[in-house]
Amino acid sequence: MRGRPGTGDVPLRPRATRSEVARLAGVSTAVVSYVVNDGPRPVAPTTAAKVRDAMSLLGYVPNATARALRKGATETVGLVIFDGVNPYVAEYVSALARVAGARGKRLLIADALRDMGAVAGIVSELVSRQVDGLLLTSMFAHADRTRVLQLAGVPTVLVDCPGPLPGHRTIGADAQLAAEDLVGHLVEHGRRRIALVFGDGSYGDPDPREIGWRRALASAGLPDGASVGMPFSREGGYAAVAALLEKDPQLDAVFASSDLQAFGLLLALHERGIRVPDDVAIVSYDGTAGTAYTWPPLTVARQPLDLLAGSALDLLELPETPEGTHVQHPAELVRRASCGCTPSALPSTTTTTPR
Repeated sequence: MRGRPGTGDVPLRPRATRSEVARLAGVSTAVVSYVVNDGPRPVAPTTAAKVRDAMSLLGYVPNATARALRKGATETVGLVIFDGVNPYVAEYVSALARVAGARGKRLLIADALRDMGAVAGIVSELVSRQVDGLLLTSMFAHADRTRVLQLAGVPTVLVDCPGPLPGHRTIGADAQLAAEDLVGHLVEHGRRRIALVFGDGSYGDPDPREIGWRRALASAGLPDGASVGMPFSREGGYAAVAALLEKDPQLDAVFASSDLQAFGLLLALHERGIRVPDDVAIVSYDGTAGTAYTWPPLTVARQPLDLLAGSALDLLELPETPEGTHVQHPAELVRRASCGCTPSALPSTTTTTPR
């Protein structure tokens, strides 16, 4: 057998077989199978060690396809995201991969790059790779959603959802309660002209964060503040400052619907010589790691990503769960300096109370 071009015609080593592993370890092929598949029969630790040593020496790689056929499952989950460069999405993906790995599963991740039209093809490709189930982010809200998922023919869960969707199993943080907590905290600091930057995505109509903002203001006897819709991006937050100040030059606080928007807000306010939090306080939703490293550090409602990831996989592993089931977890209020809290007065974190 000749080698690949450019390798000096070095012979390629044939793929090691199970029989060769068994012969080197001095066991039967059945015992090798038990070690590779962790059953169904137990193998003595010393014998199992011999088998693994033989596998390592021979470079034996188990046939994943054959194992999947025997088990009736590939232990892989397809994940469709829409904006992989967003820090929140990246942290959510990391949590899903971490939790899946702890359960002996692997993720096949596909980024639609904010192209809704690409979703059907991506789903078909993942299903063709024999995934056991699909996770899709809440941006997957176009008209063909039901048709695409029906064609998939595997268990599906929509993650990062603000509430239930008829006919689908969904999971998300309680964004409305988180918004009420954030805005209520601003009220506690004496802020009375609290503006909102909401997003341009499909996170609910109306967005539960907008509902929470209005409810918190109403509970404090305050009128609705200025509001503006902008992309969930740094650029969106940056542009929001000019629009909000035009509506209310005297605003004294802003609730940003995402951390990225808050990053843009901070820069635009600094450039205008508006002090945070002295002149305008800022809070945001999501609670990604970068919020602890802005200046000043941001007060946030932090989504419990590990808990959400675990619940998402729970729903996938229980396909008998009724369609329309929605699992919701509270966010965590993390107080930092951007709202006016002083370091000496800061507790570590405070968890919001579920409804």
